[in-house]
Amino acid sequence: MALFLGLALGGPFAFAQQQGSGGGEALRLECGGIGLEESQRMRADAPMHALTLLFATTDGAYLADVATRIDDPLAGRRVEALCGPIGQVDVAEAGRYRISARFGGVTQEHWVDLVPGGGARLALRWTE
Repeated sequence: MALFLGLALGGPFAFAQQQGSGGGEALRLECGGIGLEESQRMRADAPMHALTLLFATTDGAYLADVATRIDDPLAGRRVEALCGPIGQVDVAEAGRYRISARFGGVTQEHWVDLVPGGGARLALRWTE
């Protein structure tokens, strides 16, 4: 398991809740993973979340401040935050969700089928 030694500065977690007009419970995005202790905790908690995102370069360096957005287009729900190197997504119901992430002027978009507590993982990588 890779260690987040290069990001030992630490910092507060960022939490983002649902935005939009959709009904039901909120989408939730927790961003963090800076520092060894925090990254180990988030990786250990991955099976409890619908999706764990990992943001890195193709060289393996971890990234922070990735503009991240999770959409549930059919229900009109979305959540967005600056995220990284780890993001954890919680959903209230199973469905198809759009993951959009932008770093260094390059946007990646992925559609994923998620279930609450499903433990899915997605690594997003950018060339620096």
